[in-house]
Amino acid sequence: MSDEKPEKPDIDPFAQMIQFYDSISKSWASAMSDAVASKSFAESMSEQMEGNLEAMSFMRKQFGEFMEQYLQQMNLPTRKEVITMSERLTKLEMAMDDLDAKLDEILDILKTIE
Repeated sequence: MSDEKPEKPDIDPFAQMIQFYDSISKSWASAMSDAVASKSFAESMSEQMEGNLEAMSFMRKQFGEFMEQYLQQMNLPTRKEVITMSERLTKLEMAMDDLDAKLDEILDILKTIE
């Protein structure tokens, strides 16, 4: 008696499923590629994006107004108020620098007079 078993052919139970998946994927990819390349698709996407941008703009405006009201109620400065204050401080710093430079000039002149 021999312990050798007869050789069974390798059967892949998923081979047909993989082949089916590949063929379906290729056909869908081709169909989608044709659809995306069409002018009507581009126009519809353009309209959809335009609508989305308008909606986002409206929402952003509404949110900004809401935040401004909220910050006022909480007695906190808004972004606009902080920017205005920063600009004013910058102008004050520049004016002080100019005064400092003029004061240095006056002191130099007084030293030369003495």
